[in-house]
Amino acid sequence: MDLILHTFIHAAAGASTSYLFGRAFTDSIGRRSLLLLFGAIAALAPDFTKFFGDLFFHSVFLIPLIGWIMAYFFSKFQKEFPFSRMWLTFMISAGTHLLIDYIGNGVALFYPLIEHEYEFSIIDRDDQFVLFPMLLSVMIGLWFRKGRYLVLAGVLTSIVYIGMLTYSKISLEHSLKERYKQDHMESLLTYPDLSGRQWRFMLRTESAAVFGRASLLGNRIEVDNESSFGNLRAEKAEADASSVTVSGTMTLSRNDMYTIMLKPYYIDIELVNGTYSEDWSPGPFMGPNRSGEFHLVLRDDIGNELNRVSLNDFYTDPLLFNSTFDLSFDDYNGDGNPDFTIGQYGTSNGNYYKLFTLTGSNEFKELDAGGRDGMFISADDSMYSTHLKRIGDSSFQTDYYDNSTGQHVKNTYTWAGEGFVKQ
Repeated sequence: MDLILHTFIHAAAGASTSYLFGRAFTDSIGRRSLLLLFGAIAALAPDFTKFFGDLFFHSVFLIPLIGWIMAYFFSKFQKEFPFSRMWLTFMISAGTHLLIDYIGNGVALFYPLIEHEYEFSIIDRDDQFVLFPMLLSVMIGLWFRKGRYLVLAGVLTSIVYIGMLTYSKISLEHSLKERYKQDHMESLLTYPDLSGRQWRFMLRTESAAVFGRASLLGNRIEVDNESSFGNLRAEKAEADASSVTVSGTMTLSRNDMYTIMLKPYYIDIELVNGTYSEDWSPGPFMGPNRSGEFHLVLRDDIGNELNRVSLNDFYTDPLLFNSTFDLSFDDYNGDGNPDFTIGQYGTSNGNYYKLFTLTGSNEFKELDAGGRDGMFISADDSMYSTHLKRIGDSSFQTDYYDNSTGQHVKNTYTWAGEGFVKQ
């Protein structure tokens, strides 16, 4: 349902824009219908190539091309319309798609030169307060010849709403930065709650990860969970292990790859330099803990080492594992190579998982998914390697529990050539 509403938001924004810029030429309901239809299609066009696993149209560089294509076909039906005016109109309609994605779930604005996704999350992908004013104005504009100002009022209503959310988000982030200034905040993410009635935030300092919520006005901030993972892991890494001597490396995960690759290979995760300690007090790290430098190693069945890479190079925080575990494998991007997740403790509601692959040339690589920290998932199979729910040849779905609403939040990731894009 949210995908349908999200599509309607794009269509309504594009149709409204085309109506405002091309209204002088729409003296009949037939012309207005055609203009609104082409405006809606232009606004949906950036998503067309995503069905083929590529972000080709999802870029500011391709907006002029989309506008030109739409103007070309529109001119086949309405030759008296100035081509340059329609080109500009449909360029703006297509541009509303990127704008809505930017303030929603993120967009790779400068693809393919820069594959990084930019976002300023202030609305949910199916925010009805954005949709309904524009949708109502489009319906009015279709049936009333002099409905230009009503359409403009609908668009302005949505713009004012977005502007208020922008101000609220900036105010909240300023308040959080001031509150945690002494803790040397390293990252901050604020985004709208699914209910649409409050903000959610995640921030990271030198010593803790903080999760919480705030009112839409940003004047009431509540912390739901604060995990001092940095200090805890540092303390465990420095724990006294003098009573135990370990000769050689310590294997945390050993995985027989024959049934997956039809080759006599093993993928191991080894602690090559670090400490072992035990903590039996209740908590997320209760039990035997291994911390330090870990390596991903590929070997054949007689022990010959085929590849080795430092797992720590993929993470910004120290690594800690308090149990042995098996890696969970699947082919999530459809390239025929085995992919697997490796997780680290996040909060009581879930863990952060990075996605890796073993290429055909026997190299370990990280697959871009979930940003710097990875994907936040409420896994029920393993803290350290979970199986992702595939929903197609190159897509999968993740899930985490939001205790503020008592609901599960699902995210879909689709392969886009160089990484997975969250839909």
